[in-house]
Amino acid sequence: MKLGAQLYSLRTFAQNPEDLRETILKCKAMGYQNVQFSGVAYMEPEVWAEISRETEMEIVCTHNSFDRIVNDTDKLIEEHKVFGCRVIGLGGMPGEYRGSLEALERFFAVMEEPVRKIEAAGMHFGYHNHAFEFDKFSDADTCAYDTIIERCPTWHLILDTGWIQFAGHSAVEYIERIGGERLQNIHFKEFKCADRDTICPCGEGFSDFAAIVAACEKVGVKNALVEQDNAPMKDDPFGEMERSAKHLLPLIKA
Repeated sequence: MKLGAQLYSLRTFAQNPEDLRETILKCKAMGYQNVQFSGVAYMEPEVWAEISRETEMEIVCTHNSFDRIVNDTDKLIEEHKVFGCRVIGLGGMPGEYRGSLEALERFFAVMEEPVRKIEAAGMHFGYHNHAFEFDKFSDADTCAYDTIIERCPTWHLILDTGWIQFAGHSAVEYIERIGGERLQNIHFKEFKCADRDTICPCGEGFSDFAAIVAACEKVGVKNALVEQDNAPMKDDPFGEMERSAKHLLPLIKA
């Protein structure tokens, strides 16, 4: 398994080609081995491809807006072909599709055609969770995430370990439940306590990353991507990401 940097964690330092290149090189120097593009300023796909080649850091997945995935699918696919990324991800479903099974059914219906196109192009649609997907529906005795697992077997799941635990569930259990081909990219996120404003470097909160890493390696996860949403608001954003790398790399290499 490789350790990667989710560039949403350093988004304020990735708003032009020069800064993006420097940010990726800084992550590489910390020990990160690849990247996810999210929160990065839009650039021509050839620019992203060139930076990826120059830094020798593969772009393993992306997060894109719901609007682009649904309404600009073909162009999005062609862009991903240019910079060599096979996972087109969504960071979370819009609010109108949350809270009930009926609403989720509408989300599935909207996603059917773009997912079909993505898969026909030899790529994968990836869904990233927060905590709300684990809330019980108002009209069914289940939740959105369990329904996605059961009803969308071709979707890749960009499972976020921090949000799963924040919602009161076991990241290890979900890793082992999903496993295999569907779980190739995972987000490592850490909270100090049960307060959504306490995101911190991995190893400084309540997660047992030794157990999480072991579960990931057991089922064949390829990329563990550190995502610290609030790092840009800290005094030393790069230092925040470096502390995560220092905690995680020994566990992954063990």
